[in-house]
Amino acid sequence: MNNQINNQTDNNVKEVIVCRNVGKIYRDGTLNVEVIRDLNLTVNQGESVSIVGASGSGKSTLLHLLGGLDNVSNGNISLMGQDFSTLNQKQLGQLRNKYLGFVYQFHHLLPEFSAKENVMMPLLIAKYDRAIAENLAVEMLEKVGLKQRIEHRPQELSGGERQRTAIARALVTRPACILADEPTGSLDKKNANSVLSMMLELKKELNTALVVVTHDDDLIHNFDRVLKMDDGKLLTKID
Repeated sequence: MNNQINNQTDNNVKEVIVCRNVGKIYRDGTLNVEVIRDLNLTVNQGESVSIVGASGSGKSTLLHLLGGLDNVSNGNISLMGQDFSTLNQKQLGQLRNKYLGFVYQFHHLLPEFSAKENVMMPLLIAKYDRAIAENLAVEMLEKVGLKQRIEHRPQELSGGERQRTAIARALVTRPACILADEPTGSLDKKNANSVLSMMLELKKELNTALVVVTHDDDLIHNFDRVLKMDDGKLLTKID
């Protein structure tokens, strides 16, 4: 059994995610719809990247590709030096579970479990000792400001607290990168700013890369890089 968190700083790979000439085509009846084309991107350790763009521009599709949740039509993507195309589904799942954390617009917490139990889930799946998993979950919930709420179930938490719990769950394994799809989209402005600031602080503390897809230009000024999806390509955003 695992008895400690895998620490990506032990790995000499500084490029966490690398995309080379990536394309994605969906079949729509008799038509081929090219959603992403000839896309190149490198996300480095500890870096924060925001991806903006109009609805339907391919932002979420790109995030799914980066997370190995969908397959590229051409080109290749690697995570911590491992090319997705060389891995079977089991190996890809193991790589994803070890190095990635995911945060979505809606928290996807399991309603029958407490905040602590929800945050423990990735550790238990990775075969951590239950007592160690519990300690690590409590520690991460304290980091996101939920020390007094660890035994509460999702329905007993506010929207901001549920999203903080989801972020704690994503970070509890100390992944190399967090992929977040509109993580503040269901929150009011005050909670959105608070949650995003917390994510950026924890990113810095844990030296974790952070890739956030968002439509809200007001939330992007603290990112290391801001990229815009346009016509299936990524462009450096210039204000």
